Amino acid sequence: MPNITPNITQVRTISIDDLDEVRDLAMTIWTKHHRSTIAPLDMDETVAALFDLDQMEEDMRERGHAHFIVRAGRADVGFASAHLEGSRVIITHLYVMSDFRGFGLGKTLVRAAQDHFAPVRDLVILVHKGDNDSVDFCLRSGFAVAREISSEFGQYAFTDYVMHKYVNPSHMVTA
Repeated sequence: MPNITPNITQVRTISIDDLDEVRDLAMTIWTKHHRSTIAPLDMDETVAALFDLDQMEEDMRERGHAHFIVRAGRADVGFASAHLEGSRVIITHLYVMSDFRGFGLGKTLVRAAQDHFAPVRDLVILVHKGDNDSVDFCLRSGFAVAREISSEFGQYAFTDYVMHKYVNPSHMVTA
């Protein structure tokens, strides 16, 4: 396991000019993370479509999406993508390299998204139902399963959990 201390961990918000850094991390992390759910022959095309730079730029300009990269030491090791709907932050991507999980970097990325859009009422994160490690991370971080949703991407059908967490417990709404 790598030696990580909080004083060498940084999160930065990504500008439109640096979106290729998110895509490059996705090519590494997302590909390894989903290798059991996406056939190897389809992986590059899938990642290219999910992290299309033109679409990401449009999402930032037109819909207020934001992207964050976490760095541990000298290496970028994770990223998150989020947007605001009303007073709710929707986190659509949250990935940390496997060797760097368990050090609080995922929570750091969630906090960066929350702080970026502050003040917020609640957080929602989309997690693949079969991804037990990610589901467990969310549960340990105070999220609860709100509901399941189905989605399709090319020939692949997925079931995701919509996981919900109140930032201010006095606000009680459903995800």
